Amino acid sequence: MDSTPPKSRPFRRWLRLFAVALGVGYPLALLIAWLLLRLVGESWWVTIVGLYAPPVGFLFPAPLVIAVVWAWAPRRILLLQAFSLLFAVFALMGLHLGSVGKGSASESSAIRLVSYNIDVGFHGVPAIVAQVQKLNPNLVLLQEAGENLAAKLTAAFPGWHTDFRGQFFVASRFPLTSVYEPPPIHYQAGEGGGQRGVMAGLILSATPSTARSDWSTCSAFTPPPLTKVWMRYAGRAFCTSCAQGTSRWPWPWPTKLQRLPARTPGARLAAAAAASPRPVIIAGDTNLPGLSRIFRENLDGFEDTFASVGRGFGYTYPSKLPFMRIDRILTNGKLQAIDFRVGDTRASDHLCVSATITAGR
Repeated sequence: MDSTPPKSRPFRRWLRLFAVALGVGYPLALLIAWLLLRLVGESWWVTIVGLYAPPVGFLFPAPLVIAVVWAWAPRRILLLQAFSLLFAVFALMGLHLGSVGKGSASESSAIRLVSYNIDVGFHGVPAIVAQVQKLNPNLVLLQEAGENLAAKLTAAFPGWHTDFRGQFFVASRFPLTSVYEPPPIHYQAGEGGGQRGVMAGLILSATPSTARSDWSTCSAFTPPPLTKVWMRYAGRAFCTSCAQGTSRWPWPWPTKLQRLPARTPGARLAAAAAASPRPVIIAGDTNLPGLSRIFRENLDGFEDTFASVGRGFGYTYPSKLPFMRIDRILTNGKLQAIDFRVGDTRASDHLCVSATITAGR
């Protein structure tokens, strides 16, 4: 028998309705947010803010919602809150449990790649080099390497094959057989921070010292955006550098690059890389978070090495309190990642990323 005073019963009914509405509305709101970020993405300023805001914000309402549901709603509504927490952590915040790739990281034919946006060496070259060496790579791809760092970085990799131009530095245990610099991206007034002729990237050819004659890699860099309006164009104008494992191009890269429209080299280069008969790696600072629509439209055909074998959230920026995963290493179907790591040294405003990749499946 209900002992609640008659005058209090309407109030308790309203509390119950409010608790149920809150308990159902929270997971529904998370689902709507996920759909908007994926489907609208960089097309609307509201979803742009959502893409680049700390995703832990999606969890902030959870304690209040759970408390209200526990106090006044039916217990079955708590099951929805468990779904909400899992959905927020995995779908919105990007948690990955990882899996074990086939093969061993010690294989002689493996590429051990480190990609690092080094913030023009603001924290000093020794700290950057120490972080890179800790990961024991045989191919190093650095972005935002100022021209004043050329001599220091080259000296830090004695006996390696190196190349430095613009903001890109490459150090490879494998011989570099060719390097090509695409034409710069030219922005219209009001775009690109008012800068023109922003360096687009590098394409380099390297021959790995392995027993496999079919080993070839292709790596892409994306330089950082230059203005607060970059989100509209970053993915379609992302800049590329490639490492190709033979002395011949598998397709006429220079010809295609020179014909690209100013804002869309990313889409064209991604399509060309996808069409390559060779193994392909795309690595660098993409400036595109996990739910980016631009990323999905241009690069969804490539395998994200973190999503395949990485664990945790994989956040790389900002290094002091990372909440975005924008530094990536991607491969095509001819390669397999067997290990992925995020650096642990704050030698830059980014954390570096490292992957061990083998040929064949």
